[in-house]
Amino acid sequence: MSNPDEQRTSFIPPNFIEKGKILNGTFDIRNAIEAIIFALLIGVTVVHLPFSLTTRIIILCMTALPAAMVSLIGIGGESITAFLMNALRFLKNRRVIYRSDAMPEPKKKRQKQPGTKEAKKPAKRERRKKKAKQGSSEDSPPFAGAGQQDDAPPTKEAPQQDLSGSPSPTPSGKTKQKKKREPKVREHRSFDTSTRRGIRRQAREDIRQLDYEQKCEKIAKRREQKEAKEELRAKKKQAAQDARLAAREAKAARKAEARKAKTKDAEAPQKAASKSSRMASQSSGRKKKRKFQTIEDYLPIEKIAHGVIYTTDGRYVKILEVEPINFLLRSAREQMGIIYSFISYLKISPVKLQIKMISKRADINQHLEKSRQELENETDPRCRELQEDYLKFVRNLSSREAVSRRFFLVMEYEPFNANRKVTEREILESLETTAQTAKTFLYQCGNEVTEHENPDEFTTDVLYTLLNRSLCATHPLQERIASVLARYAKENRADEDIRISEFLSPETLDFRHSSYVLINGVYHSYLYVPSSGYKSRVVPGWLSLLVNAGEGIDVDFYLHRQPKDKIQQRLGQQIRINRSKIKDASDTNTDYDDLDSAIRSGYFLKQGLANNEDFYYMSLLITVTASTLEELQWRVQEMKKLLISQDMDLRTCYFLQEQGFLSTLPLASLDKKLYQLSRRNVLTSGAASCYPFVSYSICDDNGILFGVNKHNNSLVIADIFDSRQYKNANVAILGCSGAGKTFTMQLFATRMRRKNIKVFIIAPLKGHEFYRACKNIGGEFIQISPASRNCINIMEIRKTDNSVNELLDGPSMDNSALAGKIQKLHIFFSLLIPDMTHEERQLLDEALIKTYAKKGITHKNESLIDPAHPDRYKPMPILEDVYDILMESDDTKRMAHILNRLVHGSASSFNQETNVDLTNKYTVLDISELTGDLLTVGMFTVLDYVWDIAKENRTEEKAIFVDEVWQLIGASSNRLAAEFVLEIAKIIRGYGGSAVFATQDLNDFFALDDGKYGKGIINNCKSKIVLNMEEEEAQRVKQILHLSETELLNITHFQRGNGLISTNNNNITVEFKASALEKELITTDRQELLEILERHRQKAAG
Repeated sequence: MSNPDEQRTSFIPPNFIEKGKILNGTFDIRNAIEAIIFALLIGVTVVHLPFSLTTRIIILCMTALPAAMVSLIGIGGESITAFLMNALRFLKNRRVIYRSDAMPEPKKKRQKQPGTKEAKKPAKRERRKKKAKQGSSEDSPPFAGAGQQDDAPPTKEAPQQDLSGSPSPTPSGKTKQKKKREPKVREHRSFDTSTRRGIRRQAREDIRQLDYEQKCEKIAKRREQKEAKEELRAKKKQAAQDARLAAREAKAARKAEARKAKTKDAEAPQKAASKSSRMASQSSGRKKKRKFQTIEDYLPIEKIAHGVIYTTDGRYVKILEVEPINFLLRSAREQMGIIYSFISYLKISPVKLQIKMISKRADINQHLEKSRQELENETDPRCRELQEDYLKFVRNLSSREAVSRRFFLVMEYEPFNANRKVTEREILESLETTAQTAKTFLYQCGNEVTEHENPDEFTTDVLYTLLNRSLCATHPLQERIASVLARYAKENRADEDIRISEFLSPETLDFRHSSYVLINGVYHSYLYVPSSGYKSRVVPGWLSLLVNAGEGIDVDFYLHRQPKDKIQQRLGQQIRINRSKIKDASDTNTDYDDLDSAIRSGYFLKQGLANNEDFYYMSLLITVTASTLEELQWRVQEMKKLLISQDMDLRTCYFLQEQGFLSTLPLASLDKKLYQLSRRNVLTSGAASCYPFVSYSICDDNGILFGVNKHNNSLVIADIFDSRQYKNANVAILGCSGAGKTFTMQLFATRMRRKNIKVFIIAPLKGHEFYRACKNIGGEFIQISPASRNCINIMEIRKTDNSVNELLDGPSMDNSALAGKIQKLHIFFSLLIPDMTHEERQLLDEALIKTYAKKGITHKNESLIDPAHPDRYKPMPILEDVYDILMESDDTKRMAHILNRLVHGSASSFNQETNVDLTNKYTVLDISELTGDLLTVGMFTVLDYVWDIAKENRTEEKAIFVDEVWQLIGASSNRLAAEFVLEIAKIIRGYGGSAVFATQDLNDFFALDDGKYGKGIINNCKSKIVLNMEEEEAQRVKQILHLSETELLNITHFQRGNGLISTNNNNITVEFKASALEKELITTDRQELLEILERHRQKAAG
């Protein structure tokens, strides 16, 4: 049988159904054809070179062979021609797009200074023009009649003056049209015709003149035709402009009519048709206006309503935010359960799914703002110093290590029947049903879908965060909305004209670079995992490698389910083809193994489809962001190295960065080119193994900082008093000696005090370790010991302030205070006298009633009031009064003799009135000087007093720290005392409190009644902190907390200052962080104490 805790792997077969492949899918046919063409072109050229045969062969090998190999392999997974086409498209479309309110001013022409070269050049040109003008005025005009002889026959020279059709030159020498080349004006000469020679010369002259006239007529005719064509073209251009203007006016009219009508149930197909027609009507003008396109026009988002994104191409998209779990620390059995639940969801999920993971520097501004408010409200100067130090520490820590991650599930509306017209309402209802289904199935995986009060604002904020990474932290969405509204008000424009993209758009989108996009000064580089770049065997949750890669690494995971019947048909055809090929291949042939592997993959896919699995194409895009180009290049290289270490491949989207930008928007739209390059076939089980919600973090705005998550580098800030997230505020701290338990307790306690939470610490061992921090933050350190003057009278019935509780609940019930006190006294005496018999308990009960009766106190609460001072209780008895009553009877003398140690013996300090004050916000009760059975007695006495104070005001947050709680629930205690501690753990939540229990001895912790009370306290603590432990104790904790083998291994190897926090069914490993001041106050390490001592000595000496 297989081990249930053994981790299983999933198979991701190589792409089996591939068109246009040769050599079993090794090379593309297109690449092979291009390789042959390049080789032939180069070969033919080299063969005809005038060199020797040897030289031509060498040149051929150095040129044609590398060119053919490069063509065969391709560039970046593409053929050379496809790569060049991408580059040409990129060069054609490279541009910078601006937001409408951030358009740059047009460049002004530079003013030319007199005396410079630029100023001299125009002056020279003017002089040349004037000179040419003067020369032309001196010459006779062309075709002038004055230049003809008187006896010459009349010619057609007069009309020839207008043959060119051009206007006569203006006085400045310029014409409105371009100057055309004129034929040279020819003078008709006359010769003496009386001689034979003259006759021949005159005939030749007449023939030349006739040719000249015919040539001029042809030129004039051509010019007339050209003018007619130009006039016709101008008319067509004017008509097109008029048509565009009319289309714009019609569009404006349609918009106005639509705004007035406000139809709610317009049909979706009609919307898409009208949209496409409008886009077509504007297509002719858009090409010329592309340089003036704004980001608002560029983004494919029309509007956001009802939590749905309406895209410009007529699609409807919904975004869900999913809370992750700490998948990697779960046991193998738990992991497989999660994967099976995810498989169930994938089977009924939409055809197209996009899962987006965003990582960025943690935004702790709200946490810092609350800390500043707490600093302003703090009155103690020593605690103010601690507050200021904490603010500096958190700022520094967040700048170095804090990373936050968010996970989104993006889905698109899919019509059940493409031919049926659906209304917008039906579309929204369908998307809401899809979202509820996802919520139900993801809850089975352990994930929760976050509910948002305003879905539109949430969706807008997600897009705003993606498009404005640098600004979203300093200028949140609300500020951006306010600025847009203010701009519209200033320009006297209606708010109805605001498009949703105006709230989202960054100032600039720079698409001028081949390997990155610049958005608002932040560098974005888009990469993809090629279809051949995946591992064939993966473990569940393997995407955590990319999710937890670090700050500025976003992951987009696409799943596209294919029709099963078509895939099965194509699979069968491809398997038959491969089987026929393998028959012709011998066992020694290199193709044999490839064919055999391909056939096995094909049968794997076919068998999976037969077993009710689905066929998917998955794609993986990675976005790397950085503030500088050098940092971006370094991060890209590190990501590539990371994937290479896992036998995977990662490629940059060269010349496809704009497509990468659009594909990574949460719109469930993957570019076709990137889809072809990155898709990998996978079955449902393989797709589920890519379970992405794997990086759990705790970061509550109003919480207490614990440290840094070691798995994903996020800050661990938990608000344990938030009842919406935590069922109770109790915490159990477990660890062996030297693991840092006291350090963790004090770090937790001082940060609670910083938040103005009232803190009580009961320290039964090594109480001196709490003294330094207590005094330096203005706390109260109270030592209870035989040698101390401090005393808590266990007999005292304390007057508590129930005004707040009565205001909330009305008058309190008239329960007997005396009866409640006597019950606690029975616990006290059972700890003092463990072998007390039932008869003695009865006698003790009677003696206690007599003791209070002597002071005039009965079961009626009115008897407690002091007549002389109505605001006080009567003087209370002390232990000596009980002792005197017990000595009166022989049956109770044994109990009196045992009690005598606390009355007249070495521990007589217990025999006093209460003289301690617990009003301080930070109180440490040190009982470490008590030994033996007195330690348990003293610990109960102190806890009883603290518990009475804690119950006074339910609205006030308070915390009771009980160190070494095993003293009261372990072998040295009894059931009554253990029940008392367990009761506190169960009900302190109702009084607005938190109980923090710490122990280092687990054997004693679970010793009483087979660990009943130890387990009870663990179960009533919603949060557990497990520090380093020995193997035996770690195994016991593993069984109680249901930890995995990985977590067990971590516990046994934790260094000091590291621990495991288990809360809300998730476990995270944490490195506890303390500032220099905090460490100086709470450290117990000997070496660090020596350094502190040396600094104090140097300070005193200086």
